[in-house]
Amino acid sequence: MMETAENAVLTGEYGHDLALIRRFTHAEESEDVIIHSFQALGHEAALIAVDGLSDDGKIQRFLLHPLLRAEAPQEDTPLDTYLKNTVLPLESLTATAHLQTLLSRIFSGDAALIIDTMPGALIADVKGFTHRFPSQPVNESVVMGPHEGFNESLRDNTVLIRRLMRTPRLISESVTVGRRIPTRLNLMYLEGAVKPETLSELRRRVNQCNIDYVSSIGMLEQLIEDRPSSLLPQCIATERPDRAVSFLNEGQIVLVMENSPTVLALPATFLHLFHAPDDTALRWPYGTFLRFLRLFGLLIALILPGLFICLTVFHPEGMSLSLLTSVMESQERVPFSLFTSTLLMLLVFSLISEAGARVPGAMGSSLSIVGGLILGQAAVEADLISPLVIIVVAISGLGSYAVPVFPLTLAVRMSQLLLVVLSGLLGFPGLILGLFALLTHLCGLTSLNVPFFAPTAPRRAANPDGVVRPPIWRQRIQGMLARNAAAPRMMGPMRAWEEGRRDH
Repeated sequence: MMETAENAVLTGEYGHDLALIRRFTHAEESEDVIIHSFQALGHEAALIAVDGLSDDGKIQRFLLHPLLRAEAPQEDTPLDTYLKNTVLPLESLTATAHLQTLLSRIFSGDAALIIDTMPGALIADVKGFTHRFPSQPVNESVVMGPHEGFNESLRDNTVLIRRLMRTPRLISESVTVGRRIPTRLNLMYLEGAVKPETLSELRRRVNQCNIDYVSSIGMLEQLIEDRPSSLLPQCIATERPDRAVSFLNEGQIVLVMENSPTVLALPATFLHLFHAPDDTALRWPYGTFLRFLRLFGLLIALILPGLFICLTVFHPEGMSLSLLTSVMESQERVPFSLFTSTLLMLLVFSLISEAGARVPGAMGSSLSIVGGLILGQAAVEADLISPLVIIVVAISGLGSYAVPVFPLTLAVRMSQLLLVVLSGLLGFPGLILGLFALLTHLCGLTSLNVPFFAPTAPRRAANPDGVVRPPIWRQRIQGMLARNAAAPRMMGPMRAWEEGRRDH
């Protein structure tokens, strides 16, 4: 049987172990793989690290200097025990005899120590690679609330969450995904709030991801979601620690992955996609108004273009005479039908949005605005597109921008195009059929086996924070995803000061 990194074991024989490590780290070809050989404790020793990933200062201070100054142990004292307890002042010191584990750790920024006659290797956490410090989220801006976002460091992200949720009930499990190139994940959940069956199902899906390498949180989302072919996302992605904490309080599980400034929360429902990060920070009348405005924008973006096609092409009797006359007069000079014009302008609007997102720096927003204005005005003046079509497409575009979650915005735009095609082919029956099929699909969709339209369909006990945002002091139960959803969060009134005022 050919020896591979997966089945290779460190024996404690210095020459054999060093040759094995040199072979599988490709130390001869890779100039940044550092193998430093020296004498320590009366034995031959070697320190293995990757230049740039490990902190040279930590290696010198906590590994090399103590080893070179230490005296040899007594004959009956095991080397690894002596090093852990007496010589090396590091709490994060772990032992392993598996070569695959050693390789994974050193290429993550740790350093490995092997000494002749010591079985296996000792691995020290001395990471020191540069990374971006936490900054303001790019895609989830808020009017009120914290302005701190995740970065690409796994440890920084877990610390940001723990800093907001200071309780031992917050559990962070470490797992890996990727067969050939492992990527570290942390499953974070609130003990006592998460449902055991939900946690077990997520562990099963992550552990059974049979893939060589996961490079982004989006790849992981596609590997673990219930229905990969659905237009709707079944996970919530967020860049905000405060929003991740709110998910944890509701009994959801947060997936934090190294090298990703975004975390995933599961299971997810439609309401989670619909809520904005700063809804809770606003007073309840403001939050409720904005949610209804958001819902109106979503419905406008989804239905308005198809409804416009139905009325103008198949059912003009549903329009007022003055409006119908205006539509017909503007359409006389246009070479394209209303159906073709609407479909074409929706595609052009999506193209402008995508181009604006890809253009570097501040040019993106300028390109979107200027491109839309110039193209729309030029198309109308050249009698290529009816002005009413431009108005309908612009209003539906504004409605899609009111959706707070970007994947849901894309789902709305794609559904919008499908409804326009059905409306252009069949009229009102096509539009109604498309909406019915979409609603049926949503009702059958699940996230980690939780219904996507819960707690409305099926009906279940839940926090009343839905489309209407009730006052904080009336939200008496946990989210419906929590283990004890119907249990009160605390005893007594939240605004207890009012009780004292009534007594006086």
